[in-house]
Amino acid sequence: MRILKNLEIEESIASKKLMFEESWWEKFDTFTNYFMFLALIVPSILALGSVKSSANSDLEYLLCGSGLFFGLYGFYCKFTEKDLKEIKFNIHKEDAKQRILEYGNKNNYRVSKISNNLIFLNEPTSGYTLGNYEKTIMIFFKNESILYTLIKESARLNVPVLFSQHIIRIDLKKILKKTNKQTKNINKRNGFSSFFLKD
Repeated sequence: MRILKNLEIEESIASKKLMFEESWWEKFDTFTNYFMFLALIVPSILALGSVKSSANSDLEYLLCGSGLFFGLYGFYCKFTEKDLKEIKFNIHKEDAKQRILEYGNKNNYRVSKISNNLIFLNEPTSGYTLGNYEKTIMIFFKNESILYTLIKESARLNVPVLFSQHIIRIDLKKILKKTNKQTKNINKRNGFSSFFLKD
C-alpha cells in the first residue's frame, strides 16, 4: 500500500482533499508524472498542427488526437488524485460502513485500516508491475456521505488511476443506494405508526 505519512483524517474530510506530510519522493514523483504527460501533450499538439490534408490525414488526426486526449486526461487525473470525490447516501452511516466492508470482502480487497471515519480497500496491481504493489480505495465517512479517492503505488512512478475510478464510483453509488425493500419496510412502519398515533 502506498504510504501517506501523517495522514490527517479530520482535516482531509473538512477540506475534501488528502492532507498528509509529503516526502521529497512524493513531490518528485508528482513532478515526474506531470512531465511524462506533458511530454505526450506537447508533441501531439505540434503533430496536429503539422498534419496536411491527404488520404491518410484522418488516421493521423486520430492518432495525434488520441495522444493529446490521453496526455490531458492523465495530467488531469494526477492533478486531482488527492481530491476526495463525494457520494451522498440516505441510509445510516454504520449501514454504509457495513455495506462497503461486504463489498470489499466480496471483491477480495484487503482491508488494511478501519477507524471511525476511514476504510482502506487494497487491491494488488502485481499483474502490471514487478513486486507486491497495490491500488488503494480510501473511503472517508461523513454523516450522510462518503468521500473517496483512488491512489496507486508502483516500482518507480505512482501513476494515477485512470479508468477503474469510474467503475468504482458506479459500484459505490450502487451499494449505498437504499433498496426498494428497505423503502417498503420504512413505509410499512410509518403507516403502522400513523394508524395508532392518529388524533
